[in-house]
Amino acid sequence: MRKKVLLLSSRLPYPPIGGDKLKSYNLLKILAKHYDVHLVIVTDEILTTKISAELKKYTKVLKIFTKPKYSFYLNTMKFLLNSLPLQVNYYYFNDVQKYIDTIEKEVDFAIPILIRTSEYLKHFAKPKYLDMVDSIGLNYQKSKNNVKSLLWRIIYSIEIKRLLQYEKKCISNYKNTFFVNKYESEYWSKYGKTTWIPNGVDKKLFKYKNINEEYFDCISFFGKMDYQPNIDAVLWFVKNVFIKMNNNLNFIIVGTKPTKEILDLAKKYKSIKITGFVNDPYEILQSSLCVVAPMQTGGGIQNKILESMALGTINIVSKLGAKPIIGARNNKHFFVTDDPDKILTILNILFQNSDKYIQMKKDSQNIIMNKYTWDSYENIILNSLSEDYL
Repeated sequence: MRKKVLLLSSRLPYPPIGGDKLKSYNLLKILAKHYDVHLVIVTDEILTTKISAELKKYTKVLKIFTKPKYSFYLNTMKFLLNSLPLQVNYYYFNDVQKYIDTIEKEVDFAIPILIRTSEYLKHFAKPKYLDMVDSIGLNYQKSKNNVKSLLWRIIYSIEIKRLLQYEKKCISNYKNTFFVNKYESEYWSKYGKTTWIPNGVDKKLFKYKNINEEYFDCISFFGKMDYQPNIDAVLWFVKNVFIKMNNNLNFIIVGTKPTKEILDLAKKYKSIKITGFVNDPYEILQSSLCVVAPMQTGGGIQNKILESMALGTINIVSKLGAKPIIGARNNKHFFVTDDPDKILTILNILFQNSDKYIQMKKDSQNIIMNKYTWDSYENIILNSLSEDYL
């Protein structure tokens, strides 16, 4: 008889747009292969018939609590009365808690995705595993001086201490905590059992062949463009690199939900293009001269980098973006630098003779193929769950 897992999420895993949803969607599909999944989602997103039908393919029970945006904001104000992080308060609702308390007897174990849903399991008496993904406290601590948004600076100032305390408490109370970043997993291991499980890519990318010469003169950035670390990275690149770039090159920003701040860049500079959502971003990435990921803030492991490498595209990444990709080396699998002048030099060399780096493209693709696929992710997470649940 198959065991039953309670999976908690703060977002609809489908459609898998953005690294967080992509990971959650793959986790759901993997768990569904081995367990009966009772999926509970707390969200302000619009649930369509298509989304519901897709999620039902992988669940025995699907329960979605759709709340108006203002109710999340009201929840956040509870931080004045308690010591919980803002985002934990944001997603905590009493009716959701009552539902989870009611169904505890029906499941064998539980996995909350991110700390923002972990509060619902504070009294859960059965085995529980936390898919923390990233240590948000450590990421905020590293990023507080580089974030461009005043609002996020304020959030960081409130959140850092609360997050670090809460993450420590979670790790000590869970049977195992999963991280996508090896260094974060090692850092937190002194407080409880942790496991490094890096994200993967779809194996189809290794055989992707669509090329469009329209993008041959483009430097690409790929990512969800209402995500603050992506905004910070693009703004940094435009300010420090783009304005000095060869006039024959264009900068193309590929990703859904670009903010006004990002859209205004295309109005200011004619050689900046912003796509918004596209059905096939990989055609642009593979056709581009190179892909840049000059991450200044954020953490975890960047799916945008893994996917670009899987395509066999030249990548120029910051030290922050490169560090979580264990085994990848500067000048072999990608270029790693935070120096704008070095980035400009690399771009000029690529523009003059990109064929010089054919071997780098092959090496880049091979390391992802060998270490960063969803098959690899599946093997590790199954081994990390107690034998009682295999």
